[in-house]
Amino acid sequence: MMVRWLLAPRWQWRAHRLQAAHGSTLSYEVAWCLIALANDVANSPYVRRRTRPVPGVPPGVMVDVWAQLDSAEQQRRREWLTRHHRTPLHLLGVPEEVIELTGLRVTEWALPPDVPSISLVVQQRPRPRRAD
Repeated sequence: MMVRWLLAPRWQWRAHRLQAAHGSTLSYEVAWCLIALANDVANSPYVRRRTRPVPGVPPGVMVDVWAQLDSAEQQRRREWLTRHHRTPLHLLGVPEEVIELTGLRVTEWALPPDVPSISLVVQQRPRPRRAD
């Protein structure tokens, strides 16, 4: 508990940056929970207590539709992908399974039709660690 309190300003700063990078579909509360999970998966029980289930909406990662985005948002995402080669959510490195198990509902970016599927969280699984 004390560690969370001490890390709160840093997590708030990272949550604001994630929210700004990801766009309007990510609320501050969800961004903060994602930062907590990216910091340590052991924060899952805490995140689970903070999430509120929405009837009829399953938890997990949903992908938005590229064709439904306005041209300014499409351009913003293209510039981000050119610079970072991954979506903001994928850069966090939180596996989709953890997002779903904690009850979060996150909308991931749809990629432009000419971009290979390199960065969707749905398609990225953690690599198994080598046992030495």
